[in-house]
Amino acid sequence: MKLLLTRLSLRYPRLVLLLALLATLAFALQFPRVHFDNDPENMLAADEPVRQFHHQVKQKYALYDFVIVGIVNESHPAGVFNVDTLGRIDRLTRQLLHLQPAAGAVGLHLPGEPEVRLDLAPQSGWQRLLNRAFNHDPNRLFTADGASALVAHELIAPSVVDNIKQAELGSLRLEYLMEQPPHTEAQARVIRDDAMGNPLYAGTLVSEDERALCLYLPIVDKTFSHNVANLVRHLTADWPAQDRVLITGLPVAEDTFGVEMLIQMATSAPLAGLAIFALLWLFFRSLALIVAPMVVALLSVICAMGLLIGLGYDVHIMSSMIAIFLMPIAVADSVHILSEFYDVYPRFGDKKRAVEHVIGHLFAPMLYTSLTTIAGFASLAFTPIPPVQVFGLHVAFGVAVAWLLSMTLIPAYIALAVSEERLASRQLLPAGAAAPATLLTGPLVALGRLTQRRGGAIGMLTLILLVLAGYGISRISVNDNPVKWFSPQHEIRQADAILNHHFGGTYTAYLTFAPLKPEGCGCDEKAQRIAAALQQRFGASRPAETAVLLETLQRLSAEQRRLAGCDVNRCFFELLQQAEQLDRGFLAGWAALADALQYLDPVGLDGERLRQELAAAGVLAGSEARQLLTELAAGPPVTGEALLDTALALCERHSQASFAALVLEQQAETTAPPFKRPEMLRYLEGLQQYLQQVPQVGKSSSVVDALKKAAYELSYREPPVGGSAAEIELYRQRNAAHFAVPATAAATAQVFVQLEGMKKKDSLFHLVTRDYREANLWLQLKSGDNRDMEQVVAAVEGYLRQNPPPQELVTGWAGLTYINVVWQDKMVRGMLSSLGGSFVVVLVMMMLLFRSPLWGALAMIPLSVTIALIYGIIGLVGKDYDMPVAVLSSLTLGLSVDFAIHFLQRARELCRTGQDWPASCAAMFREPARAISRNAITVAVGFTPLLLAPLVPYKTVGFFLATIMTVSWLATLLLLPVLVLLLRRWLFPPGAAEPKGE
Repeated sequence: MKLLLTRLSLRYPRLVLLLALLATLAFALQFPRVHFDNDPENMLAADEPVRQFHHQVKQKYALYDFVIVGIVNESHPAGVFNVDTLGRIDRLTRQLLHLQPAAGAVGLHLPGEPEVRLDLAPQSGWQRLLNRAFNHDPNRLFTADGASALVAHELIAPSVVDNIKQAELGSLRLEYLMEQPPHTEAQARVIRDDAMGNPLYAGTLVSEDERALCLYLPIVDKTFSHNVANLVRHLTADWPAQDRVLITGLPVAEDTFGVEMLIQMATSAPLAGLAIFALLWLFFRSLALIVAPMVVALLSVICAMGLLIGLGYDVHIMSSMIAIFLMPIAVADSVHILSEFYDVYPRFGDKKRAVEHVIGHLFAPMLYTSLTTIAGFASLAFTPIPPVQVFGLHVAFGVAVAWLLSMTLIPAYIALAVSEERLASRQLLPAGAAAPATLLTGPLVALGRLTQRRGGAIGMLTLILLVLAGYGISRISVNDNPVKWFSPQHEIRQADAILNHHFGGTYTAYLTFAPLKPEGCGCDEKAQRIAAALQQRFGASRPAETAVLLETLQRLSAEQRRLAGCDVNRCFFELLQQAEQLDRGFLAGWAALADALQYLDPVGLDGERLRQELAAAGVLAGSEARQLLTELAAGPPVTGEALLDTALALCERHSQASFAALVLEQQAETTAPPFKRPEMLRYLEGLQQYLQQVPQVGKSSSVVDALKKAAYELSYREPPVGGSAAEIELYRQRNAAHFAVPATAAATAQVFVQLEGMKKKDSLFHLVTRDYREANLWLQLKSGDNRDMEQVVAAVEGYLRQNPPPQELVTGWAGLTYINVVWQDKMVRGMLSSLGGSFVVVLVMMMLLFRSPLWGALAMIPLSVTIALIYGIIGLVGKDYDMPVAVLSSLTLGLSVDFAIHFLQRARELCRTGQDWPASCAAMFREPARAISRNAITVAVGFTPLLLAPLVPYKTVGFFLATIMTVSWLATLLLLPVLVLLLRRWLFPPGAAEPKGE
């Protein structure tokens, strides 16, 4: 049965070639339907909870993914806040806001200027060809309905963000930070001061060292990121060198990686094929002979990719590696067949007999090596990452196709295309004679002798290496960062480093807060809060009146409890009436005193003259005036307008200290939504202050920052010109005291009303919902590493445990940085579970192949050693366990056992002839070891072109796959002979029938 396919192929070679060609053509016809997916977010299933929550947060707070454009000026004394740089930034902003679709290009039409057409297509013919092949349009900057990919009203730039400044006392000015580009350095300094004085902008829009400024370009979809970045490069190409333009951000990194990934796919696979071709030529020196393996590899790749496209799957970051993975793997069986054929043909002098002989004793090991490789990749179907599942199953399909083609196409090709005349040039050998020596023969024979003479040393060295590997494995750190998928010299990587040095961070995460349950407040709870507030505010200063109001409060609460329902409004109304009655006499004196103060002339006003003026106004006799003068005398000495302002402030404070105001204040407090309540806002402020101490957090922004800035501006008083140092300091302290969360919910609500009236009305609602029930804390991280994001999450959880909020809250995380943590964690867990399951499956397969648990376990030794050493190396060199390393686990399992299968199968065949193990071992290190070595070298060299790739994941795959081949080859040829020698009594028991194993 095992020779059925081979004999049919030898008998009908043309039919086999025709069927292979037709099948490949059917798969190749699917290629025009290809669609590419560059989004790592799709590592998670569409219904993954964290992904759904992420999109809910984006929709709820009108958040978009950003292309971050940084402008850095290190040479000008004013940094970026000079006339020329700000002018360029303003023009770039206006250009980005006036994009128009144009046939085959991008239109740009600024008001008052002629329309300009921009063609962003690359000049290189090769790149244009790749763009057409991969359906990438560099001018794609508009949606299907012609709208710009940039969300214009959400763009963050000095020309289009609000300047929170006072218009007049109690109102905010409606203007942008940079209404017009400055014409003088003084105007530029005003823009600088306004930007640096806003906590929402300092460290986010402008750097605190004043050397850099960032534009945040919101895009409707991440797939526009790469083209938007190219547009900005085109628009700033003529900028002077001192204004350095840097472009970064996770969306740009991810989309750019996807574009460059396709270019890498188009170059690395051919380079791998070229390397394999050159190596096969070195081994066999026959062009006709080595064409067949290359055809097998090419057809396997076409079939695997055609199936993927035909089934409707996108070519993702993972599936783009299918061709590179398959190319070296697909030639493995072909190389084994050709190597054996090349060595044994001189014994037969006949192509068909030689092919049948080779397939006869290689069929079982090649079948099982292919099955183990298939099992390794197919195990990825059990990971919770959809693109990894697709990648694993289609590589497994490609390996199966390669095995089938090796069993059929290779014999048919030899029968049809390899001439007897060419083979006849080789000297025929008598039966049983060894094949001629090659470059590998001498080293391999010496290696065989070493295993028999220095078995103990080899075993000891292996144990030492395994101990070191164990230590290295303990140091493995699970981590990934899409920006680090680029080499350190890449412009995105450099921009990331520079901008994270200047700013709070270019990596974004969102921490959301929502009440655990509706914030209703019953009569009893409200009564308790009012009673506590009364005692605290008036218990000492107005004890008799306080007692009256408390008695009224207790009576009303008791009445409400007796009723079937609870009429909260009625309770408050009656309490308010009682409070107003108690206030009338108390507040009248302060109101009269304030009226008298309003008409005083502040010029030359001091304490004595103030006393005289109050006496003249007829209010000095009142207790209020005496209390006012006492409090003024107790404070710092001031005169003039400062004295009058202080007196009016004291009157205002006393006037507000009314029972009615307290009742109304408490009503507002108990009915206000969570994030209009001062205690909740201060809690959020406290969390921000704590996060500022967390090393991974560069900046955090919340609705509290906007609130404090607006409250400061609404109450700001300009110090008097020519005032004394004491007066100026008094004004400074007064103004600084207002840079805080207002004391009451009512005051907070008034400030929010002012913010809602700004030009960019939605800016506030990126940080809080419109009903103020939920809030969003925007975190900027200086690193996109998963472990850094995890440390931030842990820090927040620790703070929330130790500092419970005033009201029970539900927190949630969103943002691309956090999503990367989730899919990476799922990938690691999925890879580990699939590796463990596949290991068991392969072990069972080995036991079935060799019909022996001992032989099956022995076959797993090189695999186990390879896995341990590879992951030990990863830990020792400090390489993060990231996406490409995780994928390598399946490949390690699939390939590392292949050499052991071939070695042990041939060893058993040789020992059946009656030779003892030393004699069989010497024979093993000729033809069998030579075939194994050729295979290992071919596969390893096939991956080495990846080392030249500009993308780090490809470099990682290339290096570690070549290392896997080397380690598994050495483990097979060094360790297995030593173990067979040690276990020969149990492997070859005297008088026992040798299992056939085929």
